[in-house]
Amino acid sequence: MSGTKAQRTNEEKGINAARELSMKKFEDRYAEPPAYSSRPPSSNEAPSRTVPNAEELNFQPSPLEIPTPAECIAHLKLLHAFAKLRHEVGNHEGLFGISMGDTGAKRQTGGHSGSNGPNQSGVAHEQDAAAAGIDTHTSDTDASSIAGLAERIRGKRWAVFVTKAVARFEKWWELMQGRCNWYRPIRTDDFEGEDVTHAGDGYDNSEAFFLPPLDVLMVWHAYMLNPRIYLEDSVRYTKPTLWRTAFPWARIYQIIDKETFEYSPGTESVFEQATRLRWNSLQDEQSVPETLEIYLANDTGFAGSEFDHRCSTCSLVITHEKLRVGKFCDDTDSLIQNKRPLSGTILNAWGEPSGTTTGKKLGTHDAFFPHRVIETKTEFRGPWIRPRMSKMTMELLKLNFQNLMRTQSDVLLVNAQQKKPYFIAKASRIAVRKVLSHYWDNSSVFGIDLVGAVLRQGVFVQKMTKLDWLHSPTLMSTTQRLIVKYHRFVRLAAENPQKIVVPTLDVDLAWLTPKSYYAYTMAETKKFLNHDDKIPESNLHNSFQFTSLAYEKKYAQPYSECCCWYCECTREPLRSSFLSKLSSRRTSLSIPTLTNEKGFTTNPHEGVHLSSHNALPMPRSAEQKRKELEDLDLQYAKVLKRYQKQKAAEPKRDGNDAYVYGAYGYPMYYPMPIYVPYYADPSAGEHASADVAGTGGCAAGTCGAGTSIGACAGGLGTPGCAASCGGHGGADGGCGSCGGGDGGGGGGGGCGG
Repeated sequence: MSGTKAQRTNEEKGINAARELSMKKFEDRYAEPPAYSSRPPSSNEAPSRTVPNAEELNFQPSPLEIPTPAECIAHLKLLHAFAKLRHEVGNHEGLFGISMGDTGAKRQTGGHSGSNGPNQSGVAHEQDAAAAGIDTHTSDTDASSIAGLAERIRGKRWAVFVTKAVARFEKWWELMQGRCNWYRPIRTDDFEGEDVTHAGDGYDNSEAFFLPPLDVLMVWHAYMLNPRIYLEDSVRYTKPTLWRTAFPWARIYQIIDKETFEYSPGTESVFEQATRLRWNSLQDEQSVPETLEIYLANDTGFAGSEFDHRCSTCSLVITHEKLRVGKFCDDTDSLIQNKRPLSGTILNAWGEPSGTTTGKKLGTHDAFFPHRVIETKTEFRGPWIRPRMSKMTMELLKLNFQNLMRTQSDVLLVNAQQKKPYFIAKASRIAVRKVLSHYWDNSSVFGIDLVGAVLRQGVFVQKMTKLDWLHSPTLMSTTQRLIVKYHRFVRLAAENPQKIVVPTLDVDLAWLTPKSYYAYTMAETKKFLNHDDKIPESNLHNSFQFTSLAYEKKYAQPYSECCCWYCECTREPLRSSFLSKLSSRRTSLSIPTLTNEKGFTTNPHEGVHLSSHNALPMPRSAEQKRKELEDLDLQYAKVLKRYQKQKAAEPKRDGNDAYVYGAYGYPMYYPMPIYVPYYADPSAGEHASADVAGTGGCAAGTCGAGTSIGACAGGLGTPGCAASCGGHGGADGGCGSCGGGDGGGGGGGGCGG
């Protein structure tokens, strides 16, 4: 693929036309939102029907390249299996040495049942909550306090379990070689020319492919939900076969029991023989690193954010930060010795594998600027960094890149083969940012921290199992409707390429059901639309408001099918607009229509609204936060007034302050940082930090319209650059929020160094 923006082929245009025609008929039939559940999620009544049998569903791929109802139903069933696994692990008293101790908290009941297996002594140090320093005796010993503490401890067990699952997944993933006779480990030389292929056949119906245990499958599922990273890693590690393998929904649906949600693929012996691991993770002691401690109050175990272990050989204190620097060293070694490209240099701004463009060669390929830095400057290589490991951090490495880009003699050396060696192209600046993004909070071989990805996805899993659409009598119409809404969502992303669009829960289910996603989004949006799951909390709110208003203006239907106070505040500006008062849209969004005719709930735990996996906290001034809350308060006052006029029951915000607790009032207790929902990222950047001054922020001179979340000037909450960027803010591709500096920005060059 070339470095220019993708153009739709005649085949893609034909598919788009056929898809629009088919979806129009589909929309006419399923225009109105169905009743998403035949009973409230909290009801104890038996479901009105059982889960469909496999033979009742059609798993033939859609020629429209979109998820099918059968695949969405299979996804729901898989989420129930994940929830059952989480429930059993979290309630396994004494697992990994984590026990409730003298807290008075009881094992969680209800939901998926789990069994208490034997204690795993020797796996980790025996500790309980009291011994770990967690305050188990509070002055207020009400049930909610005890429940909160119990959930924290269940979450700690789950975090350790997921850490093990990722290590087990890596072994299974390595076995999926994905190499044909004509594939060899990829090298930078392979990018000479515009065509970098990732085509080929998948593992479908291949004897070489076997389904792994549920914990490993869960990691693979979360990995695929980060599609650009999954693609780049597949190219980088020469796994085209695995990349082309569709998630096996039909097989998964068949092997998960529809009553107990037990997962039994019948591949236990194959997995154990191939990986030398036990099928049951809880019986597999080898998967636990020697340094694995309990994630408790001290938080110094491998599964905790404050991991701390002194090497017995060199006395280096190993932390997660040191492991990230070590990963960078290993990757530079692979670049120098094996010519393996760095993560972040393979995909272009539209998400396609991209080689050199017309008039360019490897020595001038803009995306390989980080490679040339490492090849020409020894201080960026592993042999130079390792002896200085005790003082080295990713923040220092970022500053080293920043200083190099500000030093003309260094730039002239690195860009010696360029026609204008003193000039750093925008694509080169973006490449630096993308490369560094793969080391923030990630020391694994993958392009993303899969432990965090699984934990973040867990919030969506719990929400969907609570809604329990799987047992709804309107299950089929529900899935058909959400597929229509998903297609509309992607069209909104295509029509608003500079905006972030945020899904609701029903859209998320279809969006997170990967199938022919690459072909579909390339045809619809002319880019490989990225899901990302890290977005600042204020951006989440602003982007959800934009998405809701854009959807409701275009389709005259409510986007958020919920009447909780937060969704009503989001909807209120459209109700109040002059054009709305003159159109039929006013009736479609009226309170009687939503609450009586459509039956939308005012309970934030039951509504089909913003799909929040909790927001990325970011430092902002008290004035900023106060302004945001005041705006919501103003809209809420308007909502109350409107409800009072209609003599309707008002949506309450008491006890479920959606903005304070994460978009719709669903506070969760997790031992690791939890971020947010997947959202349609129009850019190629991942892992942007919301902290301008912190690690993960922009290295000076690396910002542009294709990095971070859209661009640095993307509105309140977008990762800012004011502390790190130079150059003219008005430059093409530069930071509209940045100012000063004369070091660059001309000629479409982004921020100056």
